[in-house]
Amino acid sequence: MSRMGVFLFAFFFSIPLSAQQSFPDKCGFGQRSQSDRIIGLKHGTVQGGRPLCQTFADSKSGRFRVHFDTSGVHAVDMADLSGNGLPDYVDECHAALEHAWLVEIDTLGYLPPPADGTDGGSAALDVYVRDLGPSGYYGVATPDRLLRLTPTEQWTSFMEIDNDYSAADSSAGRPTFTTTGLDALRITCAHEFHHTVQNGCYALVPQHRMLYELTSTWMEMRCWPEVRDWAYYATVLLERSHEWPLSRSSGRNGYVWGWFGNVLAPLPGNVLRSMWERIGQGRPPYAALVEACKASGTEIDEVFCTAVEALCRTGVRGSSNAYLPGASQLPELTPFEKREIPLDGLEVSRSAAPFAVILTQLSLTAPSGARATADVVLASNSGAVLASDTLRERPQTYRFRLTSEPTAGDVPISSTGWGVRLHPTTPDYCLAVDGIALIETDVAFPQPLDRSGSRTLYVPVGGVSIGSSVSISILDLSMQPVQPKESVATTIYERRVVAEIEVNRDIAPGTYLLYVDDRQSPPTMQKIFIR
Repeated sequence: MSRMGVFLFAFFFSIPLSAQQSFPDKCGFGQRSQSDRIIGLKHGTVQGGRPLCQTFADSKSGRFRVHFDTSGVHAVDMADLSGNGLPDYVDECHAALEHAWLVEIDTLGYLPPPADGTDGGSAALDVYVRDLGPSGYYGVATPDRLLRLTPTEQWTSFMEIDNDYSAADSSAGRPTFTTTGLDALRITCAHEFHHTVQNGCYALVPQHRMLYELTSTWMEMRCWPEVRDWAYYATVLLERSHEWPLSRSSGRNGYVWGWFGNVLAPLPGNVLRSMWERIGQGRPPYAALVEACKASGTEIDEVFCTAVEALCRTGVRGSSNAYLPGASQLPELTPFEKREIPLDGLEVSRSAAPFAVILTQLSLTAPSGARATADVVLASNSGAVLASDTLRERPQTYRFRLTSEPTAGDVPISSTGWGVRLHPTTPDYCLAVDGIALIETDVAFPQPLDRSGSRTLYVPVGGVSIGSSVSISILDLSMQPVQPKESVATTIYERRVVAEIEVNRDIAPGTYLLYVDDRQSPPTMQKIFIR
């Protein structure tokens, strides 16, 4: 088993994984590689369905043929500031595609995608520029023609990209693109190009889309590190990490774990490429990942623990994070639950998916009597489980105790006097624990509250359980309510137990009275200043 003292979190509950519809697929590869479509292509009951465009232009290298329209709904902007006779947008397409080739083939050493004969009019990789806004996709890589059946299926593919990546594009009532303009074009070329490499040089395994999307999303980061579209999906992971175990094989899971490529990249032997080489030899994708890590001289167990540490170092803790660039701009890992720990401790026996990360924030009392918080992460990380199709998503049971009388074998929670005692049957795990002594203060903050920024007022409340209900109202100096009484649950913010309220926009700037009743001690009143 492996242990690491990082920061905060814990497996406390059995977590359903049915909520993974929170954002749409950014890439149409999953839809175009569905098993029924692939079977139809093999039997001739489904046609490749290439778009028809009005014209085309080959890149200077001849590797890419970009098909586009000059008029109609799919047309590109015809501006030609370069004066070379091609729309500037097509020039940008050529440049982005050639850059993807430079990074992925020439630099990282992946095999070049196979030629498709005369499909599309030449042996070049065909890229069709369409209005994809209504589809909800940034781009699509479509398997088109079968090249071989064993040891893995390999297919030629063609690509589709959007004609403008406009912020006005929408699908199903929501904006299609979180990144727009040329930045969206560039990362999409990197992403979809890698799907053509996967399909044509290694394997098409439709039921395992997670590692397809993880690698292609990482290629966006590798080719265009200044573009942060990946951060939108990483934020989904940070905000609801219990829904996104690394072991889950869905394509969306690959988007949120795309940054995991940064954890693998420093390892010897180009682990991601080694994984794809093994997949191309017929190894199941997750088994190939486990084996590629081992071949590099490490284990997936340790690699995953490094990733857990990276997830702990975001937001205010994000000043140093080698794996999530600009981590301070990302939110902190969101607690799944906040719990009050009784003085006699807490025994936990729950189940959770392997390779999931779940944060539970604990409130407790240190031996000195001071209030404190404690965060614990316990995540299973068995390579054997990850490599197994039958075990990879099967929940595992964890038993441990939070104790105020830790012994030498327990993992201490710093600053609290408490510890974590693991049951001997606990699976292989990453363990990360930490404790934080709370700041004792009675003064609401920020003061004065400047509503030109945030309208949130944090009201410290001492001596109550996390999640307890507190009654708060705002009065003027004549004791008349200007914001009616509301019931607010307590939480932890900046090492303080607080209740958060949103101050109404229509309250005039001035001095007011804040009335707080925690229902356990006499109500308090204090002055606050609102701008």
